[in-house]
Amino acid sequence: MKTCAGRIATALWLLATSLWAYWGAGEYFFEAYGVRGVPGWAYFVPAAALGLLGALALIRPRWGGILLAVAGLGFTAWWWGRMAARGLFDLQRALGTAPVSLALALVGGLWWLEGRAPGPRSARRFWALAVPAAVVLATALYYLPYVTGRTPAGTGSWRAATAVGVLEWAPAGPGWNLRLGPRYPSWAELAAYGRAPRGLAEKPGPYDPEREGLCAYLDPSGTRLGAEPVGVWRLPTRAELVAALVRGGELAGCRYRAGAPRADCARVPNKEGPLWDPAAPAVYYWTAESTPTGEVWYVPYTGGLRYGGRIAHQPADWGNPRHGYRCVRRLR
Repeated sequence: MKTCAGRIATALWLLATSLWAYWGAGEYFFEAYGVRGVPGWAYFVPAAALGLLGALALIRPRWGGILLAVAGLGFTAWWWGRMAARGLFDLQRALGTAPVSLALALVGGLWWLEGRAPGPRSARRFWALAVPAAVVLATALYYLPYVTGRTPAGTGSWRAATAVGVLEWAPAGPGWNLRLGPRYPSWAELAAYGRAPRGLAEKPGPYDPEREGLCAYLDPSGTRLGAEPVGVWRLPTRAELVAALVRGGELAGCRYRAGAPRADCARVPNKEGPLWDPAAPAVYYWTAESTPTGEVWYVPYTGGLRYGGRIAHQPADWGNPRHGYRCVRRLR
């Protein structure tokens, strides 16, 4: 680039594109790798779009800068609108996304200034296009040894002698990630299943999942839902889920410290059988525990360790494919 504005724009664009490349690749391997029906390419759309706009700006700085400014403002409005619709918009989250969204308008303006400088530019500027691709490659090399060769899920129940007792996890069926047509139930729907009218639907709190929850209506085999509560199965606690996390098809030796965002594990857990289904979209399991504000705790398959996710809480009525459940009963 010929001007200071152009060099700053290139550096900022490179930072934003590389961050989106890292986010897209990391989220793909954490959430979507090996999952049936998930378009993996969608995780790379933001980085690819920025890459194309950047390539145009490197060729024609003025026109590329204008398009990048418009794209940055439009994406910011869309992203903040999505957060607001989910009830997640606040100043902290807005500022957290600004460096990779709203700042693109600034980058576009700087590239527009670069475009006003006459004369040819060095072809070396196009080397910047290789950096986001290198980020994706490095992320893939980091994740691939972890996500490949996962133990597949079985369809039966699973008994395990964990650090918190002998637990039995429900078999395939209504006690394990029941799907409602194109969507998955929220925790609130699971917790109020038995309240009239019985079924999975949004119902106002307060919630009593131990008496009214879907798990309470499972028959002793865990394969059918009855008309009355049976009280054999329930949603797990954080400590039970953490203790049952697996690696290589065996317990990963995990324990939960109250309030901690991550587990203490002998090995980093993975999304695999017999606790998880690596081909299903769920990467978190709901627990029976809630916060004083009414949000509900969940546990990721990693136990909150280095490959992604953390032990945290979400609104009870927020249902999505990544948040699943599996009913449990303690045998002793």
